Amino acid sequence: MQKWFKQSLGLVCLSSLFFSQQVVAEGRLTVYCTVQNALCEKVTTQFGEKYDVKTEFVHGGTETIFGKIKAEKDNPQADFWYGGTIEPHFQAGELGLLEAYRSPKQAEILPQFKSLMAEKGDFTSAVYMLVLGFGVNTQKLAQLGLPAPQTWEDLLKPEYKGEIQLPDPRASGTTYTIMATLIQLWGEEKAFDYLKKLNENVSQYVKSNLVTANLSRGESAVSIGFVHAYATEKEKGAPVETVIPQGKTGYALGGASIIKGARNLDNAKLFMDFVLSKEVQEMPWRDFGLYQIPTNANAASSPKSVDPKKLDFVEFDFVKFGSKDEGTRLINKWLADIKLSK
Repeated sequence: MQKWFKQSLGLVCLSSLFFSQQVVAEGRLTVYCTVQNALCEKVTTQFGEKYDVKTEFVHGGTETIFGKIKAEKDNPQADFWYGGTIEPHFQAGELGLLEAYRSPKQAEILPQFKSLMAEKGDFTSAVYMLVLGFGVNTQKLAQLGLPAPQTWEDLLKPEYKGEIQLPDPRASGTTYTIMATLIQLWGEEKAFDYLKKLNENVSQYVKSNLVTANLSRGESAVSIGFVHAYATEKEKGAPVETVIPQGKTGYALGGASIIKGARNLDNAKLFMDFVLSKEVQEMPWRDFGLYQIPTNANAASSPKSVDPKKLDFVEFDFVKFGSKDEGTRLINKWLADIKLSK
């Protein structure tokens, strides 16, 4: 996969046909938002100001928002779902919870994701890329006299007992990405055996927004998550460093989808075009010090982001792990075999 990033991004251009496709916006837009709260506010505010649309958002974790959309199927309370790992978006599409719309901006996606969008992009577009790794609190590790873990297997060492936190996969897509990554590395049996052993060292499975905050405060020494968040905490002055575990690297894509039955469908389509644009995909790092990687081939990445050209990525099967049946099965298996066994 690392070869993908060696391709010239400047070759991607948008047909003049796409420029002629305009949606006239008026009225309102409600967004379920699963990126950082400040970014949700900025993106929705800027969209509203640009297009004279009264725009509001509701913030929540990926699985929490997915649950709301399922519960509201017969009476949707929002028009758009922005952010969160892409597999639950694909699952929502399979469940008939999303409105079909292929934005012309899909033509600008990075070359390595074109085939995925060709197959799965009727209902969902990829809006950013996240790299999976470890976050470590160097101050806490020094107090404990422990080295930073360098491999997945290191996390099983008894000296890390009670010092690791992970997000709960019932509220966050991060741990689902961890599960999917390990399954693709080792197979399901070995992956779940590993997760059971890791469970012995995990102090808590918490809401996704607390994992990195707790790490920064020294309430944990190690967490597993998307490394852009650790870079942000370090920049704020927290004693946090990133470790990319040895071997192949896991990653995730962030999704964007229009909710089936959207009351403001034209505005939702325009918002999709907006979040896929170069300008909005650069907004996280330019305005907020948030270092996820844009999927628009014309958008620049921050020099503080992990350089994907230097990593050897897992060949992620988004179709398999984006299946509603597979998603439900794996989360239920995690709950039965690991969470409830603790």
